[in-house]
Amino acid sequence: MMSPPRSGGGSVLPLANRIVRLGGAGAGAVLLVLCAVVTQAVQSPPGRPAAAPEPASKRTRPARPPRGAKPATTTAKTAPLVRTVRTAVLRQRSAIARREFGGRAPAAPTVLLSRADAAKGWAFGSSVLAPPAGVDAPPDASLFIARHVKTGWQVSVTGAPAFAAFARSAPSDVVPDGERALLAKYGKAAVSGAATGLELPLGPGRPWTMRPAGDPRAIAFAGGDGRVLAPGPGRLYRLCSRSSGHAMLLLIHPNGLASTFSRLSAPTAVKDGGAVRAGAYLGTTGRGLPCSPGQAAGPASVVFGLLSGGRPAALNGVRIGGWTLQVAASGRAVAATRSGVRVRQGDPLPILGGGAAPTPAPSPSPASPSASPPPAAT
Repeated sequence: MMSPPRSGGGSVLPLANRIVRLGGAGAGAVLLVLCAVVTQAVQSPPGRPAAAPEPASKRTRPARPPRGAKPATTTAKTAPLVRTVRTAVLRQRSAIARREFGGRAPAAPTVLLSRADAAKGWAFGSSVLAPPAGVDAPPDASLFIARHVKTGWQVSVTGAPAFAAFARSAPSDVVPDGERALLAKYGKAAVSGAATGLELPLGPGRPWTMRPAGDPRAIAFAGGDGRVLAPGPGRLYRLCSRSSGHAMLLLIHPNGLASTFSRLSAPTAVKDGGAVRAGAYLGTTGRGLPCSPGQAAGPASVVFGLLSGGRPAALNGVRIGGWTLQVAASGRAVAATRSGVRVRQGDPLPILGGGAAPTPAPSPSPASPSASPPPAAT
């Protein structure tokens, strides 16, 4: 008889990966048994409290940010820029946000200035249109690049035709060379089909669970060891705030797809535009609502989303970490399938790996998979 796996999961993952590669119903049945064994083996011993989330280890330590990428702060001199950015974001993104928010108009955006060169007249940062109170929808996140001319500031936001041109023209202390091509591509490129080339943003070991986020473009993960990891390589940007609890993280991947993370506590110290590798530490699960002082009910979690063409993409049918996500149109029921195994919300979700490289598409087109959504939660 096979011995139970060790609680750290070190011997489980290679075995699980070999089972999944076998395919077929037999592999699905064995994987179900393995899931049950993992769940039983990784529970904390009776009377012993669960270990607190570990800080980033050497294996998951973020890469060093590029030189010259110094955070900028809003001052009396930059206040006109911030006002102009707010106006530009509302003009260029409010129609998109209104559709995402069920027809409700967004409030004034939150603007975070990341880098600025006053002498050359260029600036770079992020903006967020938060959903109105009572609307379960991901915030509308975007980046902006601004340049100063005789008539004042000109601002281009993610998805606007001038954004790529601004990214190519900005000085290197505002848009470093390592970010230039990625930002020029971001907002235009998307992925074709359901493949993302990404892993689940979760650390192996103790099992995680999926939870509805109230929107088909977001899903919450809770449990595990609490550590949220980068699902793939990319460049990291902060949204809303640099403080812990209510900030969001935006990770732009080389294919133009981006992933978002909210409710994080103890976020990584990587600066805006810093390169991170797959598996790098991003933060720990929390309850803080993004761009808001409120707290979410329920257990600590991370809310995960994808941006395709700079816009939130529906997650139903998307493949990530070898699992195909199933998210109801209401956003109130979630599940995942792999090799005939179906994991429902609240059930242990094994972290097995197995993302596949996606194919870039020429224009933004959020995934519209054919997989049927799960039944409504009871």
